[in-house]
Amino acid sequence: MERNNYKIAVLLATYNGGKYIKEQLESLFQQSCKQFHLYVRDDGSSDDTMKIVEEFRQKYPDKITILEDSQKHRGAAKSFMYLLENVDSEYYMFCDQDDIWLPEKIEKTYARMKEIETATLSETAAHVKGNAPILVATDLRVVDKQLSPIKESFNEDLKIDVFRKHPELICVRHVVTGCTMMFNRAAKLAALPMSPRATMHDEWVALCVHFKGGVISILDDATMLYRQHTSNTLGADQARKGFFARAIARAGQKQFFQVAKLLHKDFGLSYLKFLMYKILYSWF
Repeated sequence: MERNNYKIAVLLATYNGGKYIKEQLESLFQQSCKQFHLYVRDDGSSDDTMKIVEEFRQKYPDKITILEDSQKHRGAAKSFMYLLENVDSEYYMFCDQDDIWLPEKIEKTYARMKEIETATLSETAAHVKGNAPILVATDLRVVDKQLSPIKESFNEDLKIDVFRKHPELICVRHVVTGCTMMFNRAAKLAALPMSPRATMHDEWVALCVHFKGGVISILDDATMLYRQHTSNTLGADQARKGFFARAIARAGQKQFFQVAKLLHKDFGLSYLKFLMYKILYSWF
C-alpha cells in the first residue's frame, strides 16, 4: 500500500496514451493547488506513454509514483480501481490520460470538499455526520482532439439540475464524470471491493456514495477540457443521446439489464422501481 504524504492522490490509468499524455501531465503540474501526488498505473502500453511519464517523474521525483502490476490489460475500470485499492490518502481524484486540467481544478474541487466536511453548506449540513462518504464533481468543457470547443458545459447533457432535485436519477443516468471527481477516504471504503457486476469505476463509486448515505455535490464550474477522439473509452456523445435512442440500440438494451441487475443485487433496488425510474426520467 502506497501512503500519500500529500492531501490528495491523483490516480492516472494509462494505456497507449502517448499522443496526448504530455499535455495532460503539464496541466497537472501547473495546478494552483500543489497538495497532490500523482500515482500512475500502465495497462501494458506499446507506445511511448511510459517513457513520457518517466521523463516527468525524473523532473518531479517527489510527486510521481508508478505502481507496478504483474497483471496487464485489466481495462480502464479495473486499472483505476487497482490504483484506488493500493493508495492510501485523504482524498482521491481520477485522471484520464488525454484531457487538460484547467489551473484551478484541484483548488476549486478541494474547496468544495472542505465546505461540505465542515457542514457549512445548508443543503448538505443535515446529512454530513461523522465520517460520511463525500464526492465532489465539476462541470467540464467538451473539446475535439485539437482542443477546439464543442460544448461549454457538459452538465446540461448530464441533467445535473434534475439530479439536484431528484437524486435517484443517478440510478438510471450517468451523472458523475470520473475525471472531474474528488472523493474522500470514506467514499473509497464504501466502494471497495468493486462489484463484478459494475462496468465503470466512476459510476460504481458514485452509486456507493449515493446508496451508503453519502453526499454528492456537483459544481457548475468547468474545470477541465474533456477531449473527444476516436480512442476514447467513453465519450460525451453517449450522454447527449436520449433514453429512447439508447434503449433501441443493442448496446443500450444490454446496458439496461446490466444496470438493473447491479442495482438490485448490490443495492437492493427492485427491478420494478428501476423500470419506473427509467420511464419517469426519460422525459427530462
